[in-house]
Amino acid sequence: MAIEISDVLKALRSQRVHARKEVKKLDKAIAVLRGLSTNSTPIRRKRRRMSAAARRKIAAAQRKRWAKFHQQRA
Repeated sequence: MAIEISDVLKALRSQRVHARKEVKKLDKAIAVLRGLSTNSTPIRRKRRRMSAAARRKIAAAQRKRWAKFHQQRA
């Protein structure tokens, strides 16, 4: 019986070593995924809203540029 118990203990120790290696692998994988998830997430900035008056002003300036461009071509 002593031989059987020692064989069982040897097998259990071997399994424990294997399990520790697996846990280390899993910890590394988790660390890598955590690093990826925080770095890969895009930072969303608030969109700046333009007032209607500013849009009208920009549109008027663009119309003026187009008019000048078309006037030079004619």
